[in-house]
Amino acid sequence: MPKPVYPGDDEGLVVVKVTVDKNGNVTAADPGARGTTIMNQKFWNEARQAALKAKFNVDESAPAFQQGTISYRFRLN
Repeated sequence: MPKPVYPGDDEGLVVVKVTVDKNGNVTAADPGARGTTIMNQKFWNEARQAALKAKFNVDESAPAFQQGTISYRFRLN
């Protein structure tokens, strides 16, 4: 799973709703799903970019598209 760039000095969770095709490619990523605790758009954009780079297993017998979520936890060091 690709890691997002840390864009600032906030911490929390960004949940991204993703749509994945049967080839394992993320075709859509919408940050701010239920469970998100950061409202900063910079964090949402970085989580979205990371989610779009994610790759899942190929499954020829799967539906054309499936939906799920990816959660990114941002922590200050």
